Amino acid sequence: MYRKILVGHDLQPGGDDAVALGRELARTTGADLVVANVFAIGALPYGFEAGWAEEEDRAARAIQQIADDAGAEAQAFPASSPTAGLYRVAEQTDAGLMIVGSSQHGTLDRILAGSMALGLLHGSPCAVAVTPEGYAKQTRGDLSTILVGYDGSHESRLALDDAVELAELSGAALKLVTVVPKPAIAYGKGASMGGYQELQEAAEELRRGQLDEALQSIPDSVNAEGTLLVGDPGEQLAEVGGGTSLLAVGSRSYGPLRRVLLGSVSTELMRHAPCPVLVHPRGVKSEPRTGSEGDATSVA
Repeated sequence: MYRKILVGHDLQPGGDDAVALGRELARTTGADLVVANVFAIGALPYGFEAGWAEEEDRAARAIQQIADDAGAEAQAFPASSPTAGLYRVAEQTDAGLMIVGSSQHGTLDRILAGSMALGLLHGSPCAVAVTPEGYAKQTRGDLSTILVGYDGSHESRLALDDAVELAELSGAALKLVTVVPKPAIAYGKGASMGGYQELQEAAEELRRGQLDEALQSIPDSVNAEGTLLVGDPGEQLAEVGGGTSLLAVGSRSYGPLRRVLLGSVSTELMRHAPCPVLVHPRGVKSEPRTGSEGDATSVA
């Protein structure tokens, strides 16, 4: 499980949401918690150096107070951009998970990932979680339900592995959701609704088998159930995410090894999920523990 959890805090309310999730997951996993603020550096006009130094000191003192309140280590880190700075902190601290808050301009209790969150998800060296606006103010206990977007791919199996570990540590219930996209309608000679229906049934049968295999691999000590849905994966997962503590998905494998490359489903969830979303990159673990990789494409 995670040994270090890094929270990126921009001294805005969204940072408090990220700290709240970081504290919960650190308490569950026993991980060390690091709270970091990254302040931009660059060429300064002559005469602005003193004012910039004061602002740097103010940010360092503010993040130290936030970290002290959370029982965490503080990091105030200069960098060319917040994204670049958080990457460096994550690598230097060997963080297994990085958490950030969402934009303040979305609907309350929904994620609306801003440019920094989406930027992190497109290149992070570790798993990344994004919290919805207002998360810190919600009344919660420990993790109660963990939802996994599962499609039988290598990446979603890695997400399932971590979700199983979190469920074992926290006593949370585990819910696997497999979404079968509707086949694209083909027009032209030989096309028929009968062929479309056959494609849909074959896809559902394949995914149902993968879901059953995953459920059988989960230890008896974990309360787990599975659901098969049909439709757009991003929309369906966001819809069933209400009332859950955490939604875990796997990222696509087409980026550099050990780097997240966000796909369409993860992007959809980053914009509309009502609960924290945790995206797992391929390469953080060499192999999943829940069976063969298969040929399915990752939902994320």
